Amino acid sequence: MKRTKILFLLLFSSLLLAQENKNSDSEYLDENVFDFIYKFHSIVEINYGFGKTQNENIYLTFENIKNWDIKLGRSEQKNYISSLIELNEKYIFGSYLSSSNKKFSENNSKINTKTYHFGFGSRNGIGFGGLILSVIPYISQDFAWTNLSDYSDNIHSEPLDLSKNNLSILNDYLNSIRFGDKSSYGVKINLTSTVQLNVNYETSVVYRRYLFWYWSGSILLSQTGYQLLSNFTDEMINKSPIVGTIFNFALKVGYQYEYYLLRKRNMNWPFNSKGNKTPLTYETFNFGLSFVF
Repeated sequence: MKRTKILFLLLFSSLLLAQENKNSDSEYLDENVFDFIYKFHSIVEINYGFGKTQNENIYLTFENIKNWDIKLGRSEQKNYISSLIELNEKYIFGSYLSSSNKKFSENNSKINTKTYHFGFGSRNGIGFGGLILSVIPYISQDFAWTNLSDYSDNIHSEPLDLSKNNLSILNDYLNSIRFGDKSSYGVKINLTSTVQLNVNYETSVVYRRYLFWYWSGSILLSQTGYQLLSNFTDEMINKSPIVGTIFNFALKVGYQYEYYLLRKRNMNWPFNSKGNKTPLTYETFNFGLSFVF
């Protein structure tokens, strides 16, 4: 009962915050439905990156991974205030992450993995410049489904010395689709009206078990805090566009990344701390190109 009350309070707070930012239902429809249909441009984005896989309860290290990612969606950039540009994107994506192909020494025992991500998300940011040449820091938030298609020891090493608990963790993910979420913190640079350079750092949490009520509480708490922070930084931008824009990005990145760190051991933080199962996490640095049509 106590958890249910907390969830309702969080949900109610989120609705109040959303209502404060929307003057009417028609304005909400204009900005989120009609603008998306009529004003947004189609976008194709291709990214390549590298990074690492982790699970706090597995003592052996994972081999570094490479990441190939494609996004298909809709994008809009519009004047905000002064010389600022606002970015708003929605997309679907697919990713393939695999361990780097190397020659390994016989005593190098690391876990190789092959993983697929797919899902949908949104990207928002405020930056500097015009509609053709601009630099826009952004934050994206995605819902993702993940398939760990394979894991093994290195080609030239002894078999992995994994405990039963470690094997149980990996086998829970193997050849099954698990729910999770991703965030990325990056910069888009408009090179021309149709070509954009993209650089970002991405963090991803993959749940070993999807526990709806605990997950709902965690995500509502996260988004309520994020909305409160957005209201605060919006006021900063209105009063001081340049400095406010820099703080807007820095504070939101800090908030999102800290929340990610809290969930690396307790996937539904701060709920169910005793019964939680430690998630599989991915961190990658990516760069690529976006093509706007």
